[in-house]
Amino acid sequence: MEEPKRGYVETARETVTTRTQLQDLLWHMRADTERLVAQAGPVRMELPGAAGDWSLKDVVAHLAAWRWWSVARMEGAVHNTEPTPPWGAGQSEESRAGVDQINEQFHAAALARSVAEVLADSRATLDRLEAATMALAEEDLFTPGRYPWLDGYRAADIVLGSAAHLYEDHEPAISEFLARTA
Repeated sequence: MEEPKRGYVETARETVTTRTQLQDLLWHMRADTERLVAQAGPVRMELPGAAGDWSLKDVVAHLAAWRWWSVARMEGAVHNTEPTPPWGAGQSEESRAGVDQINEQFHAAALARSVAEVLADSRATLDRLEAATMALAEEDLFTPGRYPWLDGYRAADIVLGSAAHLYEDHEPAISEFLARTA
């Protein structure tokens, strides 16, 4: 599989058809996150501006927080049990306002954490997401509707959605921030 790029994830749903390709995508996500962190270096990790007022540390923590939900869904698929969302009752990811509330909750929870803690957390999400992906049979990963709590989506779409969150929602702004603050 070629290296992910902007717009790549838009076509990945049709082109990623094996567990090994999903694993490769997870490896790219890990490598690209590490590359962005290395580019930033310790001085720019907590500098605001990587996404609005958020620092790169904030964005990595945000991505990891959402990936924990991906991990819960993938591990739920492994154990064939419906996962519980990591946000409070009454909150939902089904609306922009709901996502904004969840993002605020995730951001507030990560503020006091060190860069090292945030990076370790991010790495742990990728480890567990990969382990769950590799534990599922390809049929279970790629069959739409296999898991009722995914509302017709495939388990593979969890990984693809996580990749889209990085590559389409945040990586362009992070790259621009790193270029601007070089």
